[in-house]
Amino acid sequence: MPNELFPRCGTYDRDWAEEHSLGENVLHFVESLTQVMKLRPGMRILDLGCGHAISSIFLAREFGVRVWAVDFGVDPSANQRRIEEFGCADLVQPLRADVRALPLPQDFFDAAVAFDSYRYFGTDQRFLTGMLRHLRPDGRLGIVDACTSRDISSAEDLGPDLRQEWLDGGWYLVHSIEWWRRHLTRTGLLEVTLAEPLPGSDAIRTRYLDRFRDDPAEAEMVTFMEAEEGGFTGSFRLVAHRTGRQPLLEEDGETPY
Repeated sequence: MPNELFPRCGTYDRDWAEEHSLGENVLHFVESLTQVMKLRPGMRILDLGCGHAISSIFLAREFGVRVWAVDFGVDPSANQRRIEEFGCADLVQPLRADVRALPLPQDFFDAAVAFDSYRYFGTDQRFLTGMLRHLRPDGRLGIVDACTSRDISSAEDLGPDLRQEWLDGGWYLVHSIEWWRRHLTRTGLLEVTLAEPLPGSDAIRTRYLDRFRDDPAEAEMVTFMEAEEGGFTGSFRLVAHRTGRQPLLEEDGETPY
């Protein structure tokens, strides 16, 4: 991976980063977002679907921000050990929680970020209303995730070789960049300031294919990455900020989900 694309990532062991990423090297996604979403020491960051928390560690070490690393499926004790190994125990707090029902204060975070995870919970319009109450007024949302080159209404929009894997593998959660722009702004709670293909996406894909092309467990991912000569799927980055419109709050004891 060219260092000019991700110079900060070059100081981390690549094998370690790839081992602890749930897909492509997540540190490349984090660094790409921080190139367009400026962070200041002391900011409070909500890392949604953090996986093994190496995205949270990177943010804390590189930018001096405080991070709440939230994931429902990963043991927070294991994440805590990784956090301590990198000397970030005073900056990163691991939590096991459902991102759709966060046990966290309202109007608390300066930003929320999601790396290769937002599509798993963020396609539900109700999620945004609930999550944004945790951001301060004018707080920001940053996303790096998979995308398609065009909108797909159903599996019938695809060639026969992709239809079943589209349904079985949950690829219907992956959308075009313009779909995400529309989805995130329809409530009036967010204004999208940037939404674009991820610089370096081709290099990230090439590295992934070099690692997993012959791995049967990754055959579905490889198929979609190589579909339409590599032009069907890719990655995008998006930055938005909370508008002055207030999310509707539910009565105490009730859940908006």
